[in-house]
Amino acid sequence: MRQSFAIFFSLYMLIYGGMHVYVYFKLRSAIGRGWKWTALFILVSLAMIAGARALWLFDFGDAHTLRKVLSCSGYMWMAFIFMTFACFVLIDLLRILLWGIDGMLSSRFGELLRSPAARAWIAVGTAVLICAYGWFEALSIRTVYKTVSTPHLPPGVERIRIAQLSDVHLGWIIQEERLALMLDAVKAADPDMLVITGDLVDGNMEEREAEVALFRGLDLPLGTYAVTGNHEYYAGVKQALAFKEHSGMKVLRNEAVEAGGIILAGVDDRAARRFGEEPLPESKVLEGLPLDRFVLLLKHQPTIDPDAVGLFDLQLSGHTHGGQIWPFYWATRMVYDYRKGLRAIVPTGKSGQAHAAPGKESRIYVSNGTGTWGPPIRFLAPPEVTVFDIVRK
Repeated sequence: MRQSFAIFFSLYMLIYGGMHVYVYFKLRSAIGRGWKWTALFILVSLAMIAGARALWLFDFGDAHTLRKVLSCSGYMWMAFIFMTFACFVLIDLLRILLWGIDGMLSSRFGELLRSPAARAWIAVGTAVLICAYGWFEALSIRTVYKTVSTPHLPPGVERIRIAQLSDVHLGWIIQEERLALMLDAVKAADPDMLVITGDLVDGNMEEREAEVALFRGLDLPLGTYAVTGNHEYYAGVKQALAFKEHSGMKVLRNEAVEAGGIILAGVDDRAARRFGEEPLPESKVLEGLPLDRFVLLLKHQPTIDPDAVGLFDLQLSGHTHGGQIWPFYWATRMVYDYRKGLRAIVPTGKSGQAHAAPGKESRIYVSNGTGTWGPPIRFLAPPEVTVFDIVRK
């Protein structure tokens, strides 16, 4: 565990530090070599990098406001540096393209971005605008409605409405105020139950009674169900589970229960292995469940156990945040086969398919997520509360 963290932290510092160096030299070409602004840039950069690290190393006790201010400052700086870096890279690529056009057509388009000062103003100004816009996009929670038809509802049940939250990341930045916005969207949809597909907790939630009261105030007919995500383990899975249970949730840990005529199954996140636990494959959890009932599988990361395909009707996942800040969406596409949205699962021909009931189709929905991790902004990846109407076919 320590070795893997050391590798991760070394890569993080190499990449994050490299972005600062790249941005510094781009700004120096526009401003010059003045020692005053150079010292200011270095001091601010080191303070922001060290401040973000200090959040994990030091106990701030009851200084919750100080921790929140440091969190917002450090992570907003991270977003600003990344966007400035990305803008400079895009400008450089554009300049190469314009030089190529000039060479072929004897034109002078390359002179449009000849000034280092103009390039710096464009990059920094665009980064500031994106960060400002991203702050408000993260607060603009949209409600996404999906209808899933199924022949597997029991007699007398025509529709069940399920709301999904994912990747809320309650902790240093997302607290009572932002959670209230999310739960207001849930209440407006008037669901029968709420499911939370991991990463609800991303910090110490002991004595956070305001958030507990918000969840308990939902009073949904079929209750609230949750599974663990990787950040619950990073934040301390025991206190995360205690917070969820205190909030009135039923946490599904490699188990299945019946609620309102459907079956809910939930599995622990695979991060459990790093902390000495062994999550069951969902095929084991689903084994033996009635094939004529609608089975809803809750799993944090959008990966598929091929042996489970055909044993459930719908898998709800999150984890990717839809990239959260473009262009990270493309990074998530490289790692996970299933991108955001509702999709049918392509059969693989493995053993799970042999147990599928005739006409039982497994599908997966990957949520954009409702909160933020790290920088409290989103860009071209709006947060969502997803509402599923499970209706009789």
